[in-house]
Amino acid sequence: MMNKICVFIGGKQIGVDCLRILLKKRIIPQLVIGNIDDTGKDSWHESLVRVAKEFKIFTIKQTKVKDPKVIEKIQKINPEVILCIGGTQMIPLQVLNIPKMGCLNIHPALLPKYRGRFSTVHALFNGEKYIGVSAHWMDEGIDSGPVIFQTKFKVEEFDTAMEVYDKFTKEGAKLFTKFINYWITAKKFIAKAQDKKAATYYPKGLPNNGQIDWSWDGQKILRFIKAMTFPPFPPAEFRIGDKEMVIVDKKYFKGFK
Repeated sequence: MMNKICVFIGGKQIGVDCLRILLKKRIIPQLVIGNIDDTGKDSWHESLVRVAKEFKIFTIKQTKVKDPKVIEKIQKINPEVILCIGGTQMIPLQVLNIPKMGCLNIHPALLPKYRGRFSTVHALFNGEKYIGVSAHWMDEGIDSGPVIFQTKFKVEEFDTAMEVYDKFTKEGAKLFTKFINYWITAKKFIAKAQDKKAATYYPKGLPNNGQIDWSWDGQKILRFIKAMTFPPFPPAEFRIGDKEMVIVDKKYFKGFK
């Protein structure tokens, strides 16, 4: 085991994949904090809480990071770095100020564009040809901290939101590995401040509240359907009279001919 002190906060598949990367590097977090909805059971992704407990790592589940007892625990650990990967909680300033190096986040966008939630969904709906991943230090803002590493990948013609998110997960894990290698070898991080003037932000919520607007042109409707295709989450919706309809892949109808 390497003598590296860290706390791991997060979830989703990228959180699980990055935790495994950390363990392969023989770095064991002193504490893992799962997302609020992580009960310890797998859902559309593996459970970070389950995986952490399998490795006998001290783990806190379904508790907010801002809880005074959680903050006290992190302060006692006094980590060099806090790794916030796939997290859904806001990290309070009191926690951001604890680690000597800082708090790392892996965001599914080419920052400063697409700060906020559902970044890949909005980027796909907007017709972006390339979507990216940013490893950045966290600050008091939302995805506004200095960028350490960044990479981009191409959006293929018929990529759905799920396929784009899978690409993000894969590329995000690569950036995480690069970060850990820098940390292990004490290589200096060169972080670049974001251009505030170029920043775009999307709050929590889906484009047009998940509803197709039939006044859009055909290409925009197609982009919307691709952006909303991410099972098991609700697909693109529309109404016929008082009926609520959805668009789903034919493969979900077993025996359908």
